[in-house]
Amino acid sequence: MLIRTLSAIAGLAFASIALAAPAGAQTKPNIVVMGEDAQDSVPRGNRIFQRVIAELGETMNLRGYNVYDETAVAMSVTQPGRVRRRDAELIDVARAVQQPPLDVVVVFQIYASAQKSMYSDIVRPEVRVAGRLLNVRTGQGLGSFETTGQQLPPLPQGCDRECLLEKVGAEAKTLANDLSNALGAKLDGFIGSAPSAGGGAVTDVAPAGGGSVGAPAPAGDACGGMPTAYVIKVQGFSAEEMQRMEEYSAAFSCYASHRPVRASGGMAEYWYETRSDSARLNRNLRLMLDHMGSAGQVTFTGNTFTIAKVATR
Repeated sequence: MLIRTLSAIAGLAFASIALAAPAGAQTKPNIVVMGEDAQDSVPRGNRIFQRVIAELGETMNLRGYNVYDETAVAMSVTQPGRVRRRDAELIDVARAVQQPPLDVVVVFQIYASAQKSMYSDIVRPEVRVAGRLLNVRTGQGLGSFETTGQQLPPLPQGCDRECLLEKVGAEAKTLANDLSNALGAKLDGFIGSAPSAGGGAVTDVAPAGGGSVGAPAPAGDACGGMPTAYVIKVQGFSAEEMQRMEEYSAAFSCYASHRPVRASGGMAEYWYETRSDSARLNRNLRLMLDHMGSAGQVTFTGNTFTIAKVATR
């Protein structure tokens, strides 16, 4: 009898782990690199700009991030090749892209000039490349950095525009490599600061009749994603049902925190912070309804989940 009981417990644990595995969180976010050239920075389309954006994207790609080309993913929602764009436009474009869903935007600026010596005809180029990381969904700043060339070599005598572009472009590319490594390290640290498995609520909701899954999420995998936030809207449920939903959602894997934004009658809206990806959260919300025995629909768009009750007679 004891052996049968232990076998049943082991089988339940194995089944619970198998349930959680397919919905493991994506640990590397989707990134797009975009240049802000609204004021006196080097404009889009310039040879220096192209070398910097290529270097930033390649370095991020080699660090294991999913880097997408801005023109390729945004050409269906905005006019490609626009110059002198403000950061507000860049963020709006990144949020408008639905396929693929973008998590982080790297915004950079390039400032380049040439300074003639006060005592001779020696001309030295000056280059500065600055960048920052933004969470596309929430607008949260994830880090910033600035690189500046130290004592750049002077330009050769008779250096024309072609020569200037090549010399400054080569220096800007080197600075872009330093910048992308610095921003990559900041993003690595931001993602790697997840709590260790077993140090908090790391349970998923199981299908109705199966009980709650008590297997901890694998360390560094299921809860190793980038912290992000979603808006969860609940419509048509009773106060008791919404209370149970809050308790369930606080027990989801990779849960960080939540706070009510507004509530009235059968409607409530929450700001929900988690290290889980949208696929896992969507799965858990659907399983939550099954476990509660409530008829409802879960829809997702942008960063908003809507849970609407299906009323029956």
